[in-house]
Amino acid sequence: MPATAIAMTDIETRNWKHYTTYISRVIHGVMQEMGYSEEQIAQYFKLSGDMIVTKTHGKKSVGGINRMVTDAQYFDKKLEKDTKYQWELSEYLNRDICQPEGFDAYGYPSELFKLDMERLGIATKRKPAKVIDFTRYIDTNRSSNH
Repeated sequence: MPATAIAMTDIETRNWKHYTTYISRVIHGVMQEMGYSEEQIAQYFKLSGDMIVTKTHGKKSVGGINRMVTDAQYFDKKLEKDTKYQWELSEYLNRDICQPEGFDAYGYPSELFKLDMERLGIATKRKPAKVIDFTRYIDTNRSSNH
């Protein structure tokens, strides 16, 4: 999932060895919520291969995580007790546009995920979206403000 934050809580220390199982279940549930079929979800997991947990690396990834930690501090709702996947917090953290690796444009994480699913051939391509060229927009407005 490109650039999509999934907020999870309530994983006890003794269960960290099962982390990949928890995250796989949450990703499966999120994909169901997004409207993907069981066949599409199975295809996604087959293409992704075995899950490997690594340390975060790269300025962009570390910066993104630091920003999410800061954003989470401003989340004004209580977390759901005894729930591993914090849906509202995840939605809150995914509200900003981003440009993950492999994409040449900015967008919302859920839209970029849909584009990735289309690129992989798992989902049917949609009609092209209206793309805003922010550079041209800024240059046009900058020149008209003077």
